[in-house]
Amino acid sequence: MNKVEGDQILVAMRDKNLPVEYIVAPDEGHGFQRPVNSMAMIAAAERFFDKHLGGRYQESMTPEVAKRLKEITVDVKFRSLSV
Repeated sequence: MNKVEGDQILVAMRDKNLPVEYIVAPDEGHGFQRPVNSMAMIAAAERFFDKHLGGRYQESMTPEVAKRLKEITVDVKFRSLSV
């Protein structure tokens, strides 16, 4: 999905008080192609599912993936539409 659509979904979910986390990799287009971005996205999804659905989450990851995840995670409290 493109960033504008992602922002719209984020705002709609946040406004309905639904759990939402958002990551945006500015060095990617539609979908993640770079392995470090893909691994960061998978780690974020795993953590989200663990938090909201129960299950397991592997906290350990390479320093490169952990750093990238911090870089591309968006603070959803302050996110507004990018239109």
